[in-house]
Amino acid sequence: MNSYVRLALCLLIHVIGCVAYVFLNDAVVVAYKAFNGGFTTRGVGIGIAHYMFIYIFFAVNALAAVIPKLWAKLGLLALMVAWILFMMAPDNPLRALFYTVAQGGVTLLAILVTQVIELRWEKRALMRQTLSAGPVQEAVA
Repeated sequence: MNSYVRLALCLLIHVIGCVAYVFLNDAVVVAYKAFNGGFTTRGVGIGIAHYMFIYIFFAVNALAAVIPKLWAKLGLLALMVAWILFMMAPDNPLRALFYTVAQGGVTLLAILVTQVIELRWEKRALMRQTLSAGPVQEAVA
């Protein structure tokens, strides 16, 4: 696979994941407000931390799309999830659970989808090379 095609494909899939997360976040906010009556009704608000997590999520997805190595992508994802848990778990465990599962899950899904597509693309290219070489003729001695 051409490196530019791989980069464009990875960016497209990660952008789709980011857009899907934004809609998921909005749906969960509406549901949370319907069940609990708003964010500050219990005296706890996360304030600007929500924006920090979204900006980190977008940055991690952009980096994961650009980095070609799977282990580096998964390490970056692990750092993001660990940071969210470190910042949110002591004071807001429910929100920490949502952010780690939603953001981590969407990023992991985008990474896995890009890896599967790349592997299948490489498999098809290898099959085309072997089929175009033609049948191997054995020498009769």
